[in-house]
Amino acid sequence: MDLVGLIDSDSGRTVQTGADTAPAIGDITVFHDFADAEAIWRGFERTAVTTPYQRFDWLEAWHRHIGKRNGFKPLIVHVGTDDGRTAFIWPLAVRTSGNVRVAHWLGCKLVNYRFGLYAPGLEAGTDRAALVEVLDYLRDEAGIDTLALTNQPEVWKGTRNPLLNLPHQESPSFAYSLPLQYDFDALYAERRSSSTRKKCRRNERRIEMEFGSCALRQPKSRDEVDRVLDAYFVQKSNRMRDKHVPNIFALPGVMDFFREIANKSIGAEEPLLDLFWLDAGGHVGATWAGTVAGGRMSGIITSFGEETFGRFHAGEILLRKVIEHCCRKGLTEFDLGVGEARYKSSWCSRTDFLFDSFVPLSAAGWMHSTVTKTGFRLKRAAKRSDFLNDLAGRLR
Repeated sequence: MDLVGLIDSDSGRTVQTGADTAPAIGDITVFHDFADAEAIWRGFERTAVTTPYQRFDWLEAWHRHIGKRNGFKPLIVHVGTDDGRTAFIWPLAVRTSGNVRVAHWLGCKLVNYRFGLYAPGLEAGTDRAALVEVLDYLRDEAGIDTLALTNQPEVWKGTRNPLLNLPHQESPSFAYSLPLQYDFDALYAERRSSSTRKKCRRNERRIEMEFGSCALRQPKSRDEVDRVLDAYFVQKSNRMRDKHVPNIFALPGVMDFFREIANKSIGAEEPLLDLFWLDAGGHVGATWAGTVAGGRMSGIITSFGEETFGRFHAGEILLRKVIEHCCRKGLTEFDLGVGEARYKSSWCSRTDFLFDSFVPLSAAGWMHSTVTKTGFRLKRAAKRSDFLNDLAGRLR
């Protein structure tokens, strides 16, 4: 199959392609074990353009607790330049669907922004012809039939995603982010109306009066991590049950994964899981956690105790306090992850456009790619239809 002849995207936005002549790609190496890739991955992630989710420790823990038991096998792709430098790393995992070997991003649903690790300033080395050379290698040497790479940001830290040079389509959902500034009060006044700010202060005072305190806390011990994550699990499970949504946090390995990376993060400068809770007189009124790297906090999980604290909008109070904490700490960006919600668009000034790449590499992968691509297009159409969204809510 001639991969160079693949057509462009249907994303609806203009996509600039790379140069006509591809720069020389050096060695292409595939690692099937985290231990074999660890040294080069850790060294590269310190300077690479990447998201907080693509750190070695984050994805290695995910694979041990979740990926491995769900049939994923690591496929860590290292691509060098002809002068011996690392051009990029793709942290992939392979799972077989029928007789088709499908490559996904490591981390899957628990990763909001799915991306590679790219050397700064090497965009010219990742044009379409250069990428096709890598895809040929994955097909011929690693036996991959198709790529299913979802929820990829078009731009990260000013760097255009090289995978826009391959066929792609818009993801079903957007993501939402916010540039931070040290003056939180100015940011707060800009993003939230005066009436909303007054309501939040009033609810804080009500919690203080009824429970004795309303404060932002972070765990300082394993016992506190367990206590907060236990509360999160109960609060989130109740919420998902009431909305008739499958509880992914009850799946084997998921909460063990969060516990491990939260414990590793106690006191860390760039936490794998930065865990917070709203302490209401000793009660866990709400929880929130994200991952931090390169000056950005990326939100992952949140919950609040609906029966006791729902009337106080504890989740909104906690989110405000977390954003203030990030501003005071000197972080420059904040995001609330993938998926539409009113609180996300009201807090975040930017919509992060995401795209999916379903790229067949072999004849066997063509049908799988076509079916998957069509399914995601239908999902996107449903999510953007007010009628279908209302109907889905009624059927739950």
